[in-house]
Amino acid sequence: MSRVLRRTAILACAGAVLLTGCSSASPAPLDQATDAHGDGGGSDGVGSAGPGGAGGGAGDAPAASCDELSAALEGALDGAMEAQRLPGVAAAVHVGGCSWLGAAGVADAEANLAMRPGDLFRVGSITKTFVATLALMLRAEGRLSLDDAVSRYVDGVPRGEQISVRQILNHTSGLFDFTESDAFWAAALEDPTHTWTPAELIEIVASKPPYFEPGQGFAYSNTNYIIAGLLIEAASGEPVGELLRKRVLEPAELAHTYLDGAEPALPGLVHGYGRSRGELVDTTSAIDPSAAGTSGALVSTTSDLTSFYRKLLDGTLLGPAELAEMTTWVDAPLGEVNGYGLGLSRRESSLGVQYGHDGSIWGFTSSSYYALDSDASITVLVNLESGDAGRIVDDLSNVLVMP
Repeated sequence: MSRVLRRTAILACAGAVLLTGCSSASPAPLDQATDAHGDGGGSDGVGSAGPGGAGGGAGDAPAASCDELSAALEGALDGAMEAQRLPGVAAAVHVGGCSWLGAAGVADAEANLAMRPGDLFRVGSITKTFVATLALMLRAEGRLSLDDAVSRYVDGVPRGEQISVRQILNHTSGLFDFTESDAFWAAALEDPTHTWTPAELIEIVASKPPYFEPGQGFAYSNTNYIIAGLLIEAASGEPVGELLRKRVLEPAELAHTYLDGAEPALPGLVHGYGRSRGELVDTTSAIDPSAAGTSGALVSTTSDLTSFYRKLLDGTLLGPAELAEMTTWVDAPLGEVNGYGLGLSRRESSLGVQYGHDGSIWGFTSSSYYALDSDASITVLVNLESGDAGRIVDDLSNVLVMP
């Protein structure tokens, strides 16, 4: 990755972040999604979601209204891609009884390969919600406490005896973000194939002053979720990637999601891009995914992410006590995000309050949110690291409230 792309490749904010785990079970192969013309691009259209489908909760919508919604969403997605000059974009919307998958642009600019609704993307910091879910599952079983000191589980963390597990998960630890370190970037750019260990990333942080005393502020830091992965492994006695597949991915039937570097990759990852002097630069594999670790190395699809947030927030994955902890907010002035819980963001929209997360990693940006009051889920994945996936979530949200 060139230094020209440094700022957009790994910026740390609730909407922007990076950065794998281990698993014994391999994910299922990616289904081939095609549009009505069979050419692999465009929209899969809106269909009525049957019982138990991702669109449930508000009753089945009439087929005509779903068809009208499909056209409006497709138009909004095409318009957003053109406005932002994106190589490509994929999106999923589930509202009431309607379910829509759409795609526009290209998955591979050089080969002029059309984007498909079911294509795989790196999703960056959306990984954090998955990791926080694992931590809360262990909390429910009494295997860790949110008020435990980090030093109880992980050695070598600066001020680990003063920082709690909760402060790691809600970014109030004050720990320096290793992605803001010149030393990290110098090493990553010198050897893009280097496999990073969590200890190496934490060592970078040890030489930097904290942003503030533990619990005395909010600062989004990828370092927190590198440490969260170690906490989970220590409390469970299992590799975090294996635990993620066993406890979250398989029960939630997320067959097209995996933690990169932890298990064999699925075919079909789209190419991610940056811009240099106005030209697209392929940054898909600019840095080894181990540099993202449990802070942001997840790969997924629009459908899987939409399903995950619905199953998380409807109580399928976590019980009431754990969801209450996850949705205990601290102020987080991060663009559209105005509150941060445990690996979960809160934002206002035309659909009401939305819960989910944003992400950014070299070549990609992502945004996935669920508005409970309107039973509307929207996921947008973009293969340009300077793209604004969150803005497209707003564009699609506005379509859903049109008369």
